[in-house]
Amino acid sequence: MDITMERSVFRKDLLNGKTAIVTGASRGIGAAIAHRLCEAGANVVICSRSADTITQVAGTLQGKGHTVHAMVADISEKTDVEALIEKTISQFSQIDILVNNAGITRDMLLMRLKDEDWDAVLQTNLTGTMYCTRAVLRPMIRQKSGRIINISSVIGLMGNAGQASYAAAKAGIIGLTKATAKEVGTRGITVNAVAPGFITTDMTAQISEQSQKQLLELIPLRGFGHPEDVADAVCFLASDAARYITGQILQVDGGMVM
Repeated sequence: MDITMERSVFRKDLLNGKTAIVTGASRGIGAAIAHRLCEAGANVVICSRSADTITQVAGTLQGKGHTVHAMVADISEKTDVEALIEKTISQFSQIDILVNNAGITRDMLLMRLKDEDWDAVLQTNLTGTMYCTRAVLRPMIRQKSGRIINISSVIGLMGNAGQASYAAAKAGIIGLTKATAKEVGTRGITVNAVAPGFITTDMTAQISEQSQKQLLELIPLRGFGHPEDVADAVCFLASDAARYITGQILQVDGGMVM
């Protein structure tokens, strides 16, 4: 996994002393987010269902001198989430930043979509995000501060044929973001979402060349984004620079959805 792209616009001490959790951090956007938060000075706990890949990402970041701990956790399982939160607090005594990035796809036309595939996508992408968010609220409320950043998608805003389950889950994350922001705003906690457009990851690499050309026509900036573009947005929302921003959806999509 290449997470070596060096172009951070943030101060190295921007998040010094902060502790962050990033779910689904074994590759792509999640790994880039972990990298950016580390660069900004945070202690970062990363998790994934894959022991090999999450350990590899942690090793790469530790090799750069960052404080990173890897955990194997399936966020669709409440007990895994509880263990993740407990271990983080045990290790660092606090949780300042939660980035809900983990997600899966089971793309299929709705009329052919199996119940179990619908359930899997909603359970991981939406319910898993809820599990993680709910689990960090008590410690964040106790410390009277916190940043929760949920990774949604432009698909949750515009829909897409063959992605009914994914669109429903990502749209649900937007609703969850806004409702939670209203619940905890008086406690010093902000809750925002980032909605990436088409980003160069393993997923988009599977799109045919013809389809990629058609997609580019829909993007005013005429290019796909990079995982670091999303990571920069997350780092901003995690910082004090975004202290007066909550309940918002920040689109990182090259102008695709306006």
